Amino acid sequence: MAEERRGTLAVLALVFGIVGLGISWVPVINSLGFASCIAAIILGTIGLTQISKGASIASGRRLSISGMVLGAIGLVTGVLFAVVL
Repeated sequence: MAEERRGTLAVLALVFGIVGLGISWVPVINSLGFASCIAAIILGTIGLTQISKGASIASGRRLSISGMVLGAIGLVTGVLFAVVL
């Protein structure tokens, strides 16, 4: 079975998305969560465009999309908690 390479930007997008979603609702450190979510969206977008254009030999389309989705959910969650609290 061939070994599949993961794109670094895709993995970073997923990690930042998970971290951002996890801490975006915490009142004291939610600004760090916002920054992490924005980084996830940006890195996921860049990674996805590199993979789509063929500029990267690595795959990771699902990871990029997952990171962007988690970043967006974390951003919305953080904004809702900031407005409500």
